[in-house]
Amino acid sequence: MSLAGRRLDPVLILILLAALIIRVYLATTREYIHDEINTAIPLSKEISFEPGHLHLPLRGENHPAMPAYVVKVGSMFFGTSRLGYRGMHLLLGLVTIVMVYAMTRQWYGTVPARWAAAFMAFNEYYLNVSSRATAHVPNLLFVTAAVYAFSRFLASERPRYLYLAGASMGLAFYCKESTALLLPVFAFTLLVSRQRRWLFKPQVYLACVIWFLVISPDIAWNMRSSAATAKVTYNDQTVGQATYATHLKRIGGLGISLYPSMFYFRGTVRSSYLRFTGSPMRDNTAEYESVNPAIGLLLLGGVVATAVRPRGRDQLRIFLLLMFWGIFGFFTMIKPGDPGGRLDAVSWIWVETTMVAAVVLAGAQLANVSERWRLPVWSFAFVALLWACMRLLLSEY
Repeated sequence: MSLAGRRLDPVLILILLAALIIRVYLATTREYIHDEINTAIPLSKEISFEPGHLHLPLRGENHPAMPAYVVKVGSMFFGTSRLGYRGMHLLLGLVTIVMVYAMTRQWYGTVPARWAAAFMAFNEYYLNVSSRATAHVPNLLFVTAAVYAFSRFLASERPRYLYLAGASMGLAFYCKESTALLLPVFAFTLLVSRQRRWLFKPQVYLACVIWFLVISPDIAWNMRSSAATAKVTYNDQTVGQATYATHLKRIGGLGISLYPSMFYFRGTVRSSYLRFTGSPMRDNTAEYESVNPAIGLLLLGGVVATAVRPRGRDQLRIFLLLMFWGIFGFFTMIKPGDPGGRLDAVSWIWVETTMVAAVVLAGAQLANVSERWRLPVWSFAFVALLWACMRLLLSEY
């Protein structure tokens, strides 16, 4: 057997087995959270593939309906227990880990790929969301697929990978509209990379057309819908639907937001905010786990180390740095707006896609640690990942 033309790595198999066992336990034992019982699961029950009773909703209350289709497929194969509803998310979470490994291995080698896969598999945030039936697993799956496909284009310059990246971005859009931010990241990468000449070729723009065609049904719905009148019924209630205009109201202008930093240093940011302002920092997604500060330090440290002292200027490093700082910086520089309804004005989980770039860069940096520091740094990383697993396994919810 092979992965990207190479023999399967036994360490990767161990990582995947451990990741699966932990996720099965979490998916079986943990109670549903708001996004599961109020969005993904009830909307999935409205989906019907039966001839004569076909019902394929395009959107839920706040976002497109792709996550509900993942839940529907999971319940068709695995039943309607907790594990049944969450089953496809477990499997797609493992696929995402494999793609992170394959991309890192292609560019940097086996040891960096192992670390990248471990960071993706065992950090608290992804352990938590990939054992639940929410939008985050399919979103990160398609974002990672787009990033992986684009990385293959940077390595081979084969247009088919541009087309695959465009299609994957379109599918990610049906999970979270904010994934459209990847489009300028891809374009700017081409502008500053050795592949600049491709901006003068039609294949790049054909990939953009593919992305547009994939999301065109959602665009058409938004063009003919009004936030004041658009409604959807599921979970025994009728609720208003958020349009693109509603989501844009989340932007309250330019400013400085600390929320993106909470993804990597949630406890530190909240305690510091309380100390300096005297009031607690609002957290609308308290049911989600952020990464622990040790993993946050390793991931963000890997990104910063790559930026300030790069070991060569390979195209993937340029791309991933632009992706991380572009998305992280965008959400850091906007003030919370007032979207109304049940949309959060601000959330730290909006920068979850930066994790894909961070784990690859951190894996590459960790593997390149000098021999003198290798044992203590690798031990620190191993303990941080073990701590993340134990935190979730021993938690009461």
